[in-house]
Amino acid sequence: MTLKVLDQPILENTQSTPLETEIDSLGAAAQFSIFAIRVWSSAKQQRLPIEQALGGVFAEFRCTQVLDIFDECMSLLAIAALRKVSIGCCPSNKYVVGDEAIVLDCLRELEKGNADAASAIMDVVIVRALRPTFCRTAKIYTDHLNQVGLHFKPPRSLALV
Repeated sequence: MTLKVLDQPILENTQSTPLETEIDSLGAAAQFSIFAIRVWSSAKQQRLPIEQALGGVFAEFRCTQVLDIFDECMSLLAIAALRKVSIGCCPSNKYVVGDEAIVLDCLRELEKGNADAASAIMDVVIVRALRPTFCRTAKIYTDHLNQVGLHFKPPRSLALV
């Protein structure tokens, strides 16, 4: 497995996500995905079954049928990585860190229907031959999140002036 858990956010910009993006500022699907990625990573390190670690959360968000799909995406990411993949150390870290930003950018492009752009984003993380497989699987995951009302686009904020 090639996932690296970080204690502190890295200080480099990855893709189009700004430095120190707060998770609370993201869309619901992105927040859900960051939490799931971090818990998945921790569960794998502790050798816990994914159903035990994430089953309740996926059930709460009516996403139980894509838990296996999510597990497949993350396994592909871990196995087909070109380098160590950097993931936040715990679900309570309030910032997007490391390669989480790249994965979110990919999922956003898939949500918009831009499979080629999503694949290109993953170019720096996953071996070329498995990028289409990762993106196909991630698209199923993204589509299901959209069906239950979770979207990657951040909510619009209104401000009184």
